Amino acid sequence: MSEKKYQLDHKIKQAQDFESQGKLLHSVQIYNSLIEENPDIVELYFRLSNLYEQLGNLNSASNLLKQIFDKDPENKDIRLYYGQFFLRNSKWEEAIDILSFIMPQEEPTVSFFVGYSHFMLNEYELAKNSFLNFISFEKQSELVQEAYIYLAKIELKLKNFENTLAYAKKAEIMYSNFWELNKIYAETYYSMGMFAHAVMPIEKAIKLNPEEPSVYELAGKIYLKLSEFGKAEKNFLKYIEKIEDVSSDIYTKLAEACLKSQKTKDAIAYFDIALKLDPENQSALNGKNQAYSLLNNSVVSDG
Repeated sequence: MSEKKYQLDHKIKQAQDFESQGKLLHSVQIYNSLIEENPDIVELYFRLSNLYEQLGNLNSASNLLKQIFDKDPENKDIRLYYGQFFLRNSKWEEAIDILSFIMPQEEPTVSFFVGYSHFMLNEYELAKNSFLNFISFEKQSELVQEAYIYLAKIELKLKNFENTLAYAKKAEIMYSNFWELNKIYAETYYSMGMFAHAVMPIEKAIKLNPEEPSVYELAGKIYLKLSEFGKAEKNFLKYIEKIEDVSSDIYTKLAEACLKSQKTKDAIAYFDIALKLDPENQSALNGKNQAYSLLNNSVVSDG
């Protein structure tokens, strides 16, 4: 081993030791000096940009990666690392710009990353094409099953419910006990009007992830459609308990469940909250009038 190589390895080891001790700025200083001495060693830029990321200094991390990318844009490893930096930091458009130049047959995972970025931008058709590209070139990766989850979500967004179920079925190999896959099934059956079919998967989703608010919202809607008003009320209340900004629509549905359970005063209170949140909510206004009418009739008949 040459003296220069020995010194380089020694300093990298020093930087790693500082990093493991949480002394990140010391580590940054070493890598900066190493880059000055060895401006062509790409790994040093990767290590330093990673430290900047840990320190929350994203501009420095990005500038460093841009520096080596601009010097060698044909280098696939640099492009891949740069693209993943953007992915980690939710810079979806930038990730797509950088990664789209790598062909899926060269690096199939890139198609997964690009698909995910399009998905996060709500560009569902583009996301779908990228995930299908990924699956066509990648057979072994565990990400294939995850790609099927995203394809199911995309088809659900596009209201292609039969396709949603087909992709969900393919994802079951690894994800049968994943709460979100069960929620996808429940939401698909709900959207198709197959409310009874939606019960088992939504209950499984709740069991698998009881801290997730959205499963209670969907369960409330399902049980409301099935006229199981007590269960609907219970799930809507659980949902409301777990999130801060509840929509006028949810309070309206909760009020409807109470009204159907003959909890008229509770229904009026929830219709009032719904109208306070959205004075234009016609369903809440009609429901409140109906509740008052029932209350008045009850008073008259009691009298």
